[in-house]
Amino acid sequence: MNQPGLEKGVAVFTTEHGGVAEATSGWLNFRTGDSVLPMASLTKPLVAGEVRRRIDRGTLGLEQPIGKLLSGVAFVPETASVTVSQLVQHRAGFDRTFRDPLFSSTPASCRAAARDVLQRAPEHDPGQQMLYSNAGYCVLGEILLSSPAGLPADLHRALDSPLGAAGGWVGTLYQLHGALSQDLPLADLPADVELPDGSHYAYGWRRWPKAGNGPPWSHFGRLPGMVSLALSDGRNTLLVAHFLGDPQEVDAASLDASRALWRCFET
Repeated sequence: MNQPGLEKGVAVFTTEHGGVAEATSGWLNFRTGDSVLPMASLTKPLVAGEVRRRIDRGTLGLEQPIGKLLSGVAFVPETASVTVSQLVQHRAGFDRTFRDPLFSSTPASCRAAARDVLQRAPEHDPGQQMLYSNAGYCVLGEILLSSPAGLPADLHRALDSPLGAAGGWVGTLYQLHGALSQDLPLADLPADVELPDGSHYAYGWRRWPKAGNGPPWSHFGRLPGMVSLALSDGRNTLLVAHFLGDPQEVDAASLDASRALWRCFET
């Protein structure tokens, strides 16, 4: 529960008998699974899970263009044709390399980020590559809020918060474990393009077809001073964890931590 660049970890996980238990880094760590914590980007798989449920009910379509789903927006044609599946899989072409629309305003605003990208053309042709996008999920949040009937109360509160669909979930690890468990078993969403390591994004989760010594499904979240992780076999087991720290290479530190946790979890 202590990793290079990450410390004072706390985790909540599914036990081998289907219960839920927790682990912490030690008695000097005063945080527990009942501590209220920000979960950063772990809001995204919750948003994608709600999108999946609406698709299953037939009230939303994966290939629907967002120009048909949001009213009162002055779309440019390139953005209006972006589809729900492209938003879910970070394939909309929104690039945050030089400027992340989520943090362009003070304070950060998911709704402002959605307005930003909806009214201009994407930096890249939609569908051609995976570019992790907070703003893309902010747009998904606006789509869900435009028809809020049946939206889980905790998720509704997250979407209405400043970080919104990109990272607005604040709660306990037990609550997060329960919410994410509602979407098990996870559903793959194959993509025409993959990330350089052979992984791809499905419904908000990163899918590792050749997981090796790590979890087949994962998602990482980061805010200043903290990193959160969600790991799953995709079927019926799930681990969520929260660490303090600001590692220089966040993705590498998160991946190393997830592999170490997964080895303990499987044992």
